Amino acid sequence: MASTEASSQGLQQVLCFALAGEAYALPILKVREIQAQATITRIPKAPPYMPGVINLRGAIVPILELRHRFSLGEAPEDTRPVIVIVEVQGRTLGIRVDSVSDVLDLDPNAIRPAPELGTQSALGREFIAGLASLPGATGTDSMLILLDLDRLLSDGELMALESATA
Repeated sequence: MASTEASSQGLQQVLCFALAGEAYALPILKVREIQAQATITRIPKAPPYMPGVINLRGAIVPILELRHRFSLGEAPEDTRPVIVIVEVQGRTLGIRVDSVSDVLDLDPNAIRPAPELGTQSALGREFIAGLASLPGATGTDSMLILLDLDRLLSDGELMALESATA
């Protein structure tokens, strides 16, 4: 479905991706591009959730490792991560995910708020914009976790990423 057609019907387009076996999504309007073969340059003393930077047509773009950010452990050896280039609070940032799967049109009425998970959850509720059911082939529904990119990093963390890449 075309973007203009989806928006005229009130649908929200999202880019779906996998992370540690779960389905996540980002608003498609925040996504600039997808990089499958980018080489990450490590930055000394960078936080564990920032493995380094990439050179994207002359621009230095910091990379955020979502597995580390969400305390999901290391990716299996056979995983070929993908970097999704996004805009976060007016800044270009790459987020490394296990794989990208699809672009979906979601009915905003089908998106539910995140449940209370307590204060010690690995994926803090503050990062979750909502949850949506995805119909499964076996008759069961799986959940799609919609991320709120603008709340993924604090202002201080965004400034630290920028200074590390300056």
